[in-house]
Amino acid sequence: MKKLKVLLVTNIIPPYRIPLFNYLQGQSDYSFKVIALAEREKNCEWRLAKEQIRFDYKILPGFHKFSWSKNYEMTIHLNWGLLKAILRYNPDIIITSSYNTLAHWEAFMYCKVFKKKYILGNGTTLLSARSTSGFKHHLKRFIIGSADQYITYGTKAAEYLMHMGASKKYIHIGINTVDVNLFKEKTKEFNRAKNFREERSKYPKFLMLYVGQLISRKGISQVLKALSKLHDPNIGLLIVGDGPQEKELKQFCYKQKLENVYFEGFRQQENLFKYYALADVLILPSFKEVWGLVVNEALACGLYVLCSDCAGSAFDLIKKGWNGALFNPHNMKEIALLIQQTKAQIRELHAHREAISEHACREFRIERSAKAFLDAIEAF
Repeated sequence: MKKLKVLLVTNIIPPYRIPLFNYLQGQSDYSFKVIALAEREKNCEWRLAKEQIRFDYKILPGFHKFSWSKNYEMTIHLNWGLLKAILRYNPDIIITSSYNTLAHWEAFMYCKVFKKKYILGNGTTLLSARSTSGFKHHLKRFIIGSADQYITYGTKAAEYLMHMGASKKYIHIGINTVDVNLFKEKTKEFNRAKNFREERSKYPKFLMLYVGQLISRKGISQVLKALSKLHDPNIGLLIVGDGPQEKELKQFCYKQKLENVYFEGFRQQENLFKYYALADVLILPSFKEVWGLVVNEALACGLYVLCSDCAGSAFDLIKKGWNGALFNPHNMKEIALLIQQTKAQIRELHAHREAISEHACREFRIERSAKAFLDAIEAF
């Protein structure tokens, strides 16, 4: 029997996607290929970990432009060679990771013209949607309404698709995730290291961690304002990441005499484990966040997570009061109070760190993410 050919069109191949794509490649019922529009994007400094890739892939040539704005970042990919690559591979099914580039639209139109099956991947939620009117909005609604099946990252992304006209019976709800077992084991290695206690003693008793871009929509300024209000010498914050807001944030810390805020710069995935080992909790204060994979990473490492209620992951990963808490990122006083309350509970949180990690590795593993893809493919 002839194998189905499945083609995935995506912006880039970030490190956290490689385990998922490797898993999909390992399925025997179909052949799998990935076409990426670029090797990297300006706001994502991850290197392409080619040595880890076990699936067939191609990176298209193209022109790429990136711009920052207050509420979101915009990347424009103008690629050539997509149609030629699709015709050469001759897929039975095309999956697009989104619907926001010309290449995604081209892949969609190919499916309609050549009567191929089209699966739309979606992470957008009503909380993160950029436009609710105009030409682009109507084009999105048309593409969503014309897809054959859907794969979503979480329940909020499914709600968005239904809001835009998709039928619930064709939506396969998965999760956005990372190799949770890798994060668990690598963090444990740091915790067991001989010099770990000495390294940890350099920081305050209660140490929070932020991992992400230093841009306005990520809300890190709210956390710094909360810390300036508390001015507690026993609270520290590790900031892992960079971006255009870095200078402004550092100046704020200097003016407010926040001495226990540590700017560590951008780190590749393999260099993140140390920070998850050192920290007591993760904080994600985004005003807009499609998902927030740092939540998956932190939970896999056993950290309690303080998560913005504007993040897509908040509603699928956080069990309030057990592995984390939700907050309104616009309310600085609420953030300050939550930090105080969490600090007071830190012994209790440390006591079930292992349970948080085990739960994350059981419930948020790569196989669960892959199931939504497999269910959508097998629906035909």
